[in-house]
Amino acid sequence: MTYSIFNCFRTGAIASLLLLTSSCNNTASTNSNLSSQTLSPDRTTLVVSHFADQVVIPTYQQLVKEAGELSKAVNEFVENPTQKTLKATQKAWVATRSPWEQSEAFAFGPAESLGYDGDLDDWPVNETDVVAIINSQDEITLESVKKLQTTQKGFHTIEYLLFGLDSQKTAQNFSKRELKLLQNLTVAFNESANNLTKSWAEGVNGNPAYREVLATAGIQNNPAYPTPQAAVEEILQGMLGCLDEVANEKIGKPLETKDYLTFESRFSQNSLTDFQNNLKSVENVYLGRISGTEAQSNSISALVAQKNPELDQKIKQELKAAIEAVNAISSPIENTIKNPETTAKLTSAKTAISTLFSTLETQLLPLIKT
Repeated sequence: MTYSIFNCFRTGAIASLLLLTSSCNNTASTNSNLSSQTLSPDRTTLVVSHFADQVVIPTYQQLVKEAGELSKAVNEFVENPTQKTLKATQKAWVATRSPWEQSEAFAFGPAESLGYDGDLDDWPVNETDVVAIINSQDEITLESVKKLQTTQKGFHTIEYLLFGLDSQKTAQNFSKRELKLLQNLTVAFNESANNLTKSWAEGVNGNPAYREVLATAGIQNNPAYPTPQAAVEEILQGMLGCLDEVANEKIGKPLETKDYLTFESRFSQNSLTDFQNNLKSVENVYLGRISGTEAQSNSISALVAQKNPELDQKIKQELKAAIEAVNAISSPIENTIKNPETTAKLTSAKTAISTLFSTLETQLLPLIKT
């Protein structure tokens, strides 16, 4: 679930907004004690700023790091297309996929309004048009690749080229045009990943850094977030959107069709890992951290615990249950979707995720709005 709010800041309000940012941050830095019994604007602003600095930007920075490694691996494979270099490149694709899927709970702001989400991760791949590019005589350049439809580039077109339809592609299967397309797609992907990260940390195309947009929530001349609670609500809607997509699209569609073709990362057979990383994304947002680190005091969880500790514990328990339900499924699910045991475990996971969604929507969201 995403929102087109970034363009609101292409106005004269940007200057006054940014002038207020430093004073807002200074105020936030002196309000780290979360013992108050009310959700004050200063404390909520601190949580929002922490979310951008400790969750969003580090996750995207990891994406940039892995995308650089993927680009390096692709170049080595193109120069020396062997099974060894292909396997290394496939492994690099999977590694790059991880931080991206852990960003799915905050796919709002620049990811949506500036088109980076589509450039990086549109799906399904338009296989017919990709094959037409490979079979044509048109020159393949970086500029021509950038002009392609989003269903002809990004994660899944790179995945399609690297793994093939059945995850059995060999180095000998690549034509020269496939190698050239793969190389240029990866360069374009890397550029989009870097720009997405920059859009949050520094700003792009004359727009302010999106972290500043969040940090100044509730300050005069912030049309996107007139109150700090509005910024937190945006973050919660991102979590809800991620959970809804996993339960009803990524898991729900294959359960309905019993067709492996409806799994998103079916070429690489990485769909189950996608689900796991999506739930980590929701968990990271709630706990104010990145994976592998401790929950933070400046988090949505801390805000909830301050006002309703029972609800905070309930959400944590339901997060844990959803994660365990997904982890109980055996991989690769693409090969076993018609197996009753697999469908039963997928159904259990869908139910657990839907339960968490309901709690966030009917209990957490109203709490934040008060």
